[in-house]
Amino acid sequence: MSRFFVSGVFAAALLTFVIPAFATDTGPFDKLAYLTFSAPVQVPGGTLNAGTYRFHLTNPVTSRNVMQVLSKDGTIVYGMFNTIADRRTSITDDPIVTFRETPAGVAPAIRSLFYGAEYKGYEFVYGKGEPNMIARVVPVPEVADTAIPAAPPAPEPIIEPAVEPRVAEPAVAEAVAEAVPPAEEAFPQAEPAVLPRTASPVPIIAVGSGASLLVGLGLALLRRRVW
Repeated sequence: MSRFFVSGVFAAALLTFVIPAFATDTGPFDKLAYLTFSAPVQVPGGTLNAGTYRFHLTNPVTSRNVMQVLSKDGTIVYGMFNTIADRRTSITDDPIVTFRETPAGVAPAIRSLFYGAEYKGYEFVYGKGEPNMIARVVPVPEVADTAIPAAPPAPEPIIEPAVEPRVAEPAVAEAVAEAVPPAEEAFPQAEPAVLPRTASPVPIIAVGSGASLLVGLGLALLRRRVW
């Protein structure tokens, strides 16, 4: 009985020591978090373009202060750097980041990462000359100082007088009529044939003389009867 009692007391003491140690860790053991940025941001050692990235601790068993940044699928490592402890006065449900103040035209630099439901955070440690505080100046190409000849003045528009439409004159119809010959001219009538003169005029003269003689005899007899 004494042995069972001692074993029970030892087990209860061990549970009392271990449970509070894990109760303080409210997130994943490696502090894995996915963060999405809508614009480029600076981290120690480089700049992240807009997108989703995964942040986690690389040595969660020992010092728990080395942060690593990878692509969303974990295949590309973008950076690994040290952090120092940071604190905040209020907590949030989701992980958030705070930024350092940078001049206009410079990507903001992440200052600290806070996990949900925790006051303690992880402040990023930048190397010498980081983060970048100088806006990138894009050189403007020089333009040769040459005189550009002025364009010649545009010629004035030529306005032509309006031409009235011409109506077809009757001469056109007459020309068409002259071009087509009338039916009579197209088919001329044949002249009557002239018979050849074969008889002699002597018989006609003789007949006329005989007729004159008979007329004269008749007139003479008529006179005698009258007288």
